[in-house]
Amino acid sequence: MGAQVRAVPWVRQLVIDSGRAARRRHAIHGLFEVDVTSARAALRRDEAAQRFTAFVIHCVAAAVAADPGVQAYRNLRGREVVFDQVDVGLPVEVEIDGAPFAFTHVLRDAARRTIVDLHQEIHAVKTDPRLSPSVHKAPWAHAYLLLPGFVRVALLGALHRLPRRQQALAGTVGVTAVGMFGAGAGWGIAFQLHTLSVVVGGIARRPVFFQGVLVEREFLQLTISVDHDIVDGAPAARFIARLRELLQTGDGIPVPDSTPVHSRRLV
Repeated sequence: MGAQVRAVPWVRQLVIDSGRAARRRHAIHGLFEVDVTSARAALRRDEAAQRFTAFVIHCVAAAVAADPGVQAYRNLRGREVVFDQVDVGLPVEVEIDGAPFAFTHVLRDAARRTIVDLHQEIHAVKTDPRLSPSVHKAPWAHAYLLLPGFVRVALLGALHRLPRRQQALAGTVGVTAVGMFGAGAGWGIAFQLHTLSVVVGGIARRPVFFQGVLVEREFLQLTISVDHDIVDGAPAARFIARLRELLQTGDGIPVPDSTPVHSRRLV
């Protein structure tokens, strides 16, 4: 039997280094489901089902804005830096040197932006990755890879102790939308590169009793990971409760009479 031998793309080393650096975080993870049937129906009525990722990012950012402490970072002096702006780092898959690679594009000030605005930026960057400032940092990445491995991992591991650099390079919150790359139900746990990371998994359809009637509902599967050195269980639980409420009620989705959905429940 034959086998192919080929060079490993240079961008793969960035992923390996990120995984090694992430092991230094003391992360806690929570896996849960949210009924998003009404929200997805509203998006379909708006002829924008493809905006679902932007909708989830909008809800994550809004939940973080309500308690910015969940996106705090501890600097080199041991003090916590709490950002009042929510910058979401989202992996977007592109082709580099003939191989697929997911680079991090940062959606700035996501909590104050509409779903349509976020969706348009994501779509534009996927269509033309050169629109993302992150892509233009490739020369710096090549220079970084010339350093010894232990130095590279140490630099990545120290990034979260440099809050302003963290914000500039990767955002203050990480959202990985697995649904952008595949389909089906399921959870995922990503590298802990932010104080708060959210993995948007698949959507499961199952029959449940809803308002006294057996119907099929759609449940979004999410993984929430927090750096336990900074965020305790109670604030994390409050964040999850807020996020669940926003997702279930379809926060930010326009309704036919143009009234924002956050003022009218969908479910």
